[in-house]
Amino acid sequence: MYPLQHRPGHSASRRRIALAVCVLTLGLADLAASSTTNPPPVRIARWVRSWGAAIMAAQSFDDYPGLARVYHDVTLRQLVVTTASGRNLRIWLSNEYGSRPLLIGRAHVARSRGGPSIDAGADRELRFSGHTSVSIPPGVALVSDPVDLETAPGAILSISIYLPGSTEGDVATVHEEGWRTGYVSTAGDHAAAATFPVDAELHSYFYLSAVDVEAAGAAAIVALGDSITDGTGSTAGTDRAWPNDLARRLNAVLAGRFAVINMGIGSNRVLHSLTGPSTLQRVDRDVFAVPGVRFVIVFEGINDIGDAEWLARPEEDISADDLIGAFRQLIDRAHEHSMVVLGGTLTPTGGCQDAGFNSPISEAKRVAVNAWIRDSGAFDAVLDFDRAIRDPANPVRLNPDYDSGDHLHPNDAGYQAMADAIDLSVFQRNLGTDLPKPRK
Repeated sequence: MYPLQHRPGHSASRRRIALAVCVLTLGLADLAASSTTNPPPVRIARWVRSWGAAIMAAQSFDDYPGLARVYHDVTLRQLVVTTASGRNLRIWLSNEYGSRPLLIGRAHVARSRGGPSIDAGADRELRFSGHTSVSIPPGVALVSDPVDLETAPGAILSISIYLPGSTEGDVATVHEEGWRTGYVSTAGDHAAAATFPVDAELHSYFYLSAVDVEAAGAAAIVALGDSITDGTGSTAGTDRAWPNDLARRLNAVLAGRFAVINMGIGSNRVLHSLTGPSTLQRVDRDVFAVPGVRFVIVFEGINDIGDAEWLARPEEDISADDLIGAFRQLIDRAHEHSMVVLGGTLTPTGGCQDAGFNSPISEAKRVAVNAWIRDSGAFDAVLDFDRAIRDPANPVRLNPDYDSGDHLHPNDAGYQAMADAIDLSVFQRNLGTDLPKPRK
């Protein structure tokens, strides 16, 4: 065994180490000098959600034919309406409920020219970490690289995804109510086709969950609710749900400052999952993870009150205090994220033919919950949707002028009345900007 100072090669090793230290020192010195004199440009994008949909598993319900359909070697072209303006945008695709990887062969975003047609001059190929095709693992959502495509509030974007593999046997990730007709192509990759070869229509969103825009200074408002937020009872293809009406009101007086994101799910509940995850289960994804969100409107609970009897599930019966406790949870968690929380009073259900929605017990619960929403001070602001659309002569029922016909969901006029009942200054006060007068 050699003493340390006489080990073979030890002197050479020391010389190499010394040289390395010298080079590293000089390198750090050069880096420090360059950092001081010419720092590299740093650009932090400010993303705001401009459109979004609350997604769920397609096969969790039976009322929407085609949700469990199989795709193989076809292109889906789906239309969305943006609510905020921006120069750059990015698209979110989701395989959250899938059990195996979802292969995206190619994807494009373009301005729509109506129906399945696009403006070829405003068509952009989407890339994912630089790749034009991507495999999305089960349980995962992926966001595209930013693309330069200017959009404005109310603009219709056409998003096309080519699915080269078969989805047979897998669970599709969807939003059930599309409200804007989408399209399935004949066989092949038609993601960039200006004239789209239509084989079938889509009335739900498949694998598409969000569009973000780069818009410094804008804020997102998330409308968290059930079918009355999603737009059931409104005219399809016209964007007449109350969050759309609210977006139009805001953009009429201050274009570009607010995006309104509809995170309603038909038949959704606060406490129990049924159609889609419950509100308490999905709030992290559908509110807290939304880029640019500053406000959340909580308007849900009617299904919690009525569903236990309607579905013959007595174990899911809830009290008014149960629902109020859930609202307190949502409020506290949103405040932890520095969000402003607005509460919508529950609208009338009298006359609805679904068991559980039109009973003295359900009405008593609704009245108790509404009294707490109005008087407790727990919400930062109250949106009194109940008073906005109830029948003045019979407050347990919808105003006939606002009733879609099922005595539960408003029509277009009813949704507009709900949006009109919202004091827009609530949003402006919390951004520190005075609200200008509406443009004539």
